[in-house]
Amino acid sequence: MKTFRNTTRALALAVVSLVAAAAVPAGQVSAATGRAAQCRTIGTSFTDKMIPGQCISNGANRLEMQYDGNLVLYSGSRACWASGTDGTDGVCAEFSGDWRPDSPYLSLESQFGQLRKYRGKYTGLHKTGNVSINGKGEVWIAYGKLAGC
Repeated sequence: MKTFRNTTRALALAVVSLVAAAAVPAGQVSAATGRAAQCRTIGTSFTDKMIPGQCISNGANRLEMQYDGNLVLYSGSRACWASGTDGTDGVCAEFSGDWRPDSPYLSLESQFGQLRKYRGKYTGLHKTGNVSINGKGEVWIAYGKLAGC
């Protein structure tokens, strides 16, 4: 009977650990596993909005909109750059461009308004763009470099 109780207790602890690991939002470290959960990759660029849990990636490099409100550039598991907006829930990264007077730019928006604004560049008559990441770990807003690993 004692062995049965010990086995049941061990099984219950294993189930609790698995449930805790599954409940961790994408991009955050799980205390149960010690590993970073993966974000939902939406490609190598975006032209509209990136919401918490989404990222753009190219090879081992990714730009991730985390659930804690921080926009972070990673090379593998190493963070190379961060927006410093952690602690604000519901933050989205939004690209604005295409013929607006102060475009192109990437802004971090929350229910409290705009938290950060990063300007990009256009070249000549090229008035379209996106936010993209290349294989070198560089993030570009249209033709202007934002950050790199």
